Amino acid sequence: MQLIILEGLIGAGKTTFAEKLSKLIDAKLYYEPVKDNPYLEDYYKNPKRYALEMQFWLMSIRFQLHQEAIKYIWDSGKSAIIDRSIYGDWIFAKQNWLDGNIDDRGYESYIKHRDVMFRYLMIPHITLFLDADPKICLDRIHMRGRDCEKGIPLKYLDGLHILHRELMIELKQRGSHVVGINWNNFRDLEATIAEYNVPLNKTNPLHFNPAITEQTIETLSQNNIQ
Repeated sequence: MQLIILEGLIGAGKTTFAEKLSKLIDAKLYYEPVKDNPYLEDYYKNPKRYALEMQFWLMSIRFQLHQEAIKYIWDSGKSAIIDRSIYGDWIFAKQNWLDGNIDDRGYESYIKHRDVMFRYLMIPHITLFLDADPKICLDRIHMRGRDCEKGIPLKYLDGLHILHRELMIELKQRGSHVVGINWNNFRDLEATIAEYNVPLNKTNPLHFNPAITEQTIETLSQNNIQ
């Protein structure tokens, strides 16, 4: 049983990846609270007014999801996956601070609340970072056509991309096994897991299903030959 978190830019393809992974390893998936976010549309219209308020709301929801995931792991003996965790929430808070949407006092308060919350959370066993180019993510954002995301500028995604790399360093220091996956192109999940040697536990079908194992080994061998 493992706690797995999935991080990456807006439009990287995290949710689709997480849904496929949850089915593959029979893990419970906890979705990012996008649809339930009461601040999102207002934030995109007036970020300076709603940024800090939204970040505190998101952090509290993600704290709750993290606790629920831990409880599920202990109660069921199975793994849990979180699509954008409380750790990744910091990326957006800091970017808002850098952009001037959150002042110094507000950001300092956010960090203090974050530090307190982390005392009560289990470090994720595995962090999967879907590393996709900001330009590619922007194209994917336009393709999925969410009204509230239409005005997202490339500069904003560039800043988030830099902060994601900072977060991966922090998570490594905290003891999570961080795996960065090039996700500029969507690929077969099983082959990707094998290629990046993601250390999923032995309840994972990849470790005991000969058909899947042979298929992924054959795929990787062909790619290496080419």
